[in-house]
Amino acid sequence: MADLRSMVYDNSNKLNDSEKQIVQFVLNNPKDCSRLSLAKLAKKLYVSESAIFRLCKKLGLSGYSELKFDLIELAQSRQKPIKIENNFARELSRVNDDVLKYFKQRDFNSLYRELENAGTVYIYSTGWQQELIAQYLAHELFVVGKHATVLPSALDELKAASRFAKKGDVLFIISFTGNNKTINEEITKLELVNDKFRCVSFTNMKQNKLASLVQHNIYFPTIAFTDDADYKSGKVAFTPAYYLIDLLISEYVAWQQSQGEDVEINVGN
Repeated sequence: MADLRSMVYDNSNKLNDSEKQIVQFVLNNPKDCSRLSLAKLAKKLYVSESAIFRLCKKLGLSGYSELKFDLIELAQSRQKPIKIENNFARELSRVNDDVLKYFKQRDFNSLYRELENAGTVYIYSTGWQQELIAQYLAHELFVVGKHATVLPSALDELKAASRFAKKGDVLFIISFTGNNKTINEEITKLELVNDKFRCVSFTNMKQNKLASLVQHNIYFPTIAFTDDADYKSGKVAFTPAYYLIDLLISEYVAWQQSQGEDVEINVGN
């Protein structure tokens, strides 16, 4: 059975704001919520019973009974003692070294050219952590003079952007696994029917479907805060993703400057 947090990560793009608030509450209070009936939980959250049931379906659960079972498992896992070792700083240093090596091995000149020619850069993300990364990328692009639009994590927003986009605009898709079936199907349609975007995947996993569908792919690692942590538990740091963005923007600026120097040399000749 899939972990409840994993289900939330994989399906967060399907949730509206109200449903995200419900999810946040039950994940933060699994023990208390697992003891409540559907009616009592709905009353506590000031929502209808049908709203909670629809949420269960969106997460891939059969119904409220399965949600309660998963909440019990989550509450029990939190009661287990966690061995915390002071090795995060060392691991962060090691992973960032790996990111730098990876970055130096890649040639992003074609991506920089497309960024330079793009009228607008669109950024679409598929989860909560990914939304924060999207906002950071948009800010860094703005600093170097590129207008970026962060799209809400809803498929309709991606479809709408494709209608307003102009030929040569760049679309970043930030996805943890790169294996969201719904998003991948939409990207496939965009590539076949709406040939406007130059697409860039930004994912954690090197082997994923999304990376095979786009023109550019970029990979970032994450770091566990504790030895028993993983992305499903939410106890991971996305610091390397931000570091990688800083490297990309820094080299993009250097590339812009080199293009200006080439123009000056050609004019002089």
